Amino acid sequence: MKSARVISNRELFSIVRDTLLEGKTVRVAVKGESMLPFFRSGSTITLRPVREEDIRKYNVVMADAGHAFVVHRIIDIKGDVVTLFGDGNIVGTERVTRDKIYGVVDCSALHIFFAKIWLWLRPVRRYPLAIFRRIM
Repeated sequence: MKSARVISNRELFSIVRDTLLEGKTVRVAVKGESMLPFFRSGSTITLRPVREEDIRKYNVVMADAGHAFVVHRIIDIKGDVVTLFGDGNIVGTERVTRDKIYGVVDCSALHIFFAKIWLWLRPVRRYPLAIFRRIM
């Protein structure tokens, strides 16, 4: 029987980054609740290599935030600096430069529409998040 090898999240996403840089798409399982209600832990997302036109507000991207790789939504762009925020987070953003963004999740127009509403609800979304965490 083969023994399982456990690798860190950082190591896994380093491999994902390298695969994206080779021009390939990658499917990964979501771990954690930072992107609730749009992606729950255990669901699978497909990342494809990022193009310059993908770096726009409301898109979900994979980036190296220094302390960790994250898959979060773009909420602001100022020149070369992109601000990311997890849909399931209440506070805390990451700021990365464009060259630290490696992948993008293709989201439908309907997903983007609801994401805009969700961001608008940011001041009060702790309440619906508490409900989502209980039922998901």
